[in-house]
Amino acid sequence: MKEYNFIMKSGELILRPKNDLKKVYIELSSRCNLDCPMCFKNTFTDEEGFMSKKTFDKILFDLKEFPEVEHIIFGGIGECSMNPHFWDMIKKVKDDGYMITITSNGYLLNIENIIDLKVDELVISVETGDVGHPSFKYVEKLLKEISELKNKRNTGKPAISIETVLTKENYEDFGKIVKSLLPYGVRKVVISNLLPVYENFVGLELYNDDNKEKDIKIRKLISNAVTAKVSAVIPNFKLKTERNCNFIEKNATVIRWDGEIVPCYRFLHDGGEYVYGQKKEIKYYSFGNVNKESLSEIWTSKDYTWFRYKVKNSLYPSCTDCDLKDGCQFIETTERDCWGNEPSCSDCLWWRNIIMCP
Repeated sequence: MKEYNFIMKSGELILRPKNDLKKVYIELSSRCNLDCPMCFKNTFTDEEGFMSKKTFDKILFDLKEFPEVEHIIFGGIGECSMNPHFWDMIKKVKDDGYMITITSNGYLLNIENIIDLKVDELVISVETGDVGHPSFKYVEKLLKEISELKNKRNTGKPAISIETVLTKENYEDFGKIVKSLLPYGVRKVVISNLLPVYENFVGLELYNDDNKEKDIKIRKLISNAVTAKVSAVIPNFKLKTERNCNFIEKNATVIRWDGEIVPCYRFLHDGGEYVYGQKKEIKYYSFGNVNKESLSEIWTSKDYTWFRYKVKNSLYPSCTDCDLKDGCQFIETTERDCWGNEPSCSDCLWWRNIIMCP
């Protein structure tokens, strides 16, 4: 068993990592068939591509060393169904006995294949307004067709979820979206806030507002739409002291299209965002490549083990509410923070459960 020793102010810390990975996000494609104004992808500066069959097969081979893995998600920032081996990859995951979730905008899906391959969950993105997926009517039509085919085939799979991004301009449409799509078997709604990638989107965030009455109105609107009707993943609309990274807490990892092992969606690609109006340069961060090392070696490496421990125990400063943040150079990039962490999660809004993903 591996054992790592870390010297801390209070004494010596010993970490013994094990193959306890439980959830795997696989980015089959960093490309997309849509061009949504709000998408993080618009700021990416690194190379685009599709995951190869060779890399994918290596991942499934390596996962045999992780007895607790049950769930694989085809996600990332691109559209997974663009991968030329998409359907074969679904079949391989199911043949290996894993639960599979597909996150998609829905435009390229063959619903008969989705049902025939027994996909467990399908998460479809849908918004109203000008910044997100221009897809409400299309999604309504798609879910109706899926519902009819599921009834015809007498099957409960796939479970249908929707994810939506709320802004100051579209949040009042949320009730209409849920009401319109519930008849087609929607079981879960994943709600997220807007993370601006361009300066002209700053000000549309629902969480960057001290209006208490609006906060109550938003929560009441969401509650009225989902309570006793559908399960919901609801973000925070105010900055909270507590930090909780769903990737870390669920023992999850993300595998980029080229095999790089990254800890979360935020570190998938080089790009940019605005955190409470502050421009932020995002640097992708990898702990290794599955084409060069085994997934077990990477997951239990000293650096990745220490990173997960730090995030789980919030051993980072909190840049978002720091009195010294104005003029601080550390908040300009994710490369390093004032405590010496590399990379830095210090102002991550996923960690504060303001930005959510399936």
